[in-house]
Amino acid sequence: MSRVVMAGMPAWGHVNPSLPIMRELTRRGVEVTYYTGEEFRAPVERAGCEFRAYPPGTISVAGIAEATQSGSTLRVVTRVLRATESLLPFLRDELAGDPPAAIAFDSNAIWGRMAAASLGVPMISLMTTFLVGGKDLSCLTAREWACFLGPTIRDLPRTVAAKQRVVRRFGKRIYPPSPTLPMRGDVTIFPIPRWLQGDDPRIDASCHYVGPTFPEGGDSAPDAELAAFLDEPGPLVLVSLGTLHAGSGAFFHACFEALGDLPARVLIATGGVDPAGLGRPPAGTLVRASVPQREVLRHASAFVTHGGMNSALEGLARGVPLVVVPQQAEQLIIGRKVAGRGAGTVLRHAMSRRPVPAGELRTAVERALTDPSLRVAAKEAGASLGEGGGAVAAAEAIQNRLGA
Repeated sequence: MSRVVMAGMPAWGHVNPSLPIMRELTRRGVEVTYYTGEEFRAPVERAGCEFRAYPPGTISVAGIAEATQSGSTLRVVTRVLRATESLLPFLRDELAGDPPAAIAFDSNAIWGRMAAASLGVPMISLMTTFLVGGKDLSCLTAREWACFLGPTIRDLPRTVAAKQRVVRRFGKRIYPPSPTLPMRGDVTIFPIPRWLQGDDPRIDASCHYVGPTFPEGGDSAPDAELAAFLDEPGPLVLVSLGTLHAGSGAFFHACFEALGDLPARVLIATGGVDPAGLGRPPAGTLVRASVPQREVLRHASAFVTHGGMNSALEGLARGVPLVVVPQQAEQLIIGRKVAGRGAGTVLRHAMSRRPVPAGELRTAVERALTDPSLRVAAKEAGASLGEGGGAVAAAEAIQNRLGA
């Protein structure tokens, strides 16, 4: 029996797309050992994998969230490089006596790719996004570039120092080629539709765009209060900025102002913001820290989202028009791709640290609720998501590499 090791990132948006692929591999008789944070033990084991925890203090959900929310793309790279100093020796010690047939790794888990290079086994990259090129970033305005580059430039010395430490300690031979993140492998699996990827010279036969790999079954069942709210008549608007990008109190108050008197129910998931601190919501508005998003989207008529890859694809899979409020460049690109297909609207104010005007938010949501062309386009985009073959196609690509 072949054995594959998966080096994951401890973040839900990274773990979730990988689990259906790992489950499909185990169904085909491949033994999978999955390394990630302890909080992911249950879903990893439900996918049929052997779970192994990263040592405490190396990398965590909270650490990744803090780095992501900083607004600096290099803050995440620095955090990952520092974790690599501990996790690469840990993985090599774990695997030295029983090397796997291949190492799969999240495209941000540098330690996984370096462990594969060190052991001389095939490298399988699991992307959670697309390859971003200069043409993609040309959509940024001067003010957005300033907001993007400021925090990044400030973090540059720390990132360079962290990279130098890793290279000095482990050798340049096994360090990923530039740009460091996201990393490709001998096989690179993109759980996104091909239409989301722009033209890029790095795309070759090793890249497989399989479409989203949604977990089997639904989310956890909603509690009684939420279930009753979802069953009420009339359209439903879901507002969520995801698990890594914490919305601000000002944004959620703008949602109260913009959406509170709409002829619709409004469900707001605040993520890292305490709902109790927002005060009393308008009538017809329910505020929760988190919700079972895929289950809620079954009932939704419009989705106000940050445009993270998983959220955007989950909304389109349900045929729900999107109002994208991007917090970073990748999400702006996703939003523009969705809008280009006629399935959503982009409000890009947060890209330049400006508040989203309540009037513009209301107009965008009203259009999502009333313009039938958006729902038709969202359903068409959703219908295209299965064309790449999903987890089955991903597992076949990995097995073909193992066979080779």
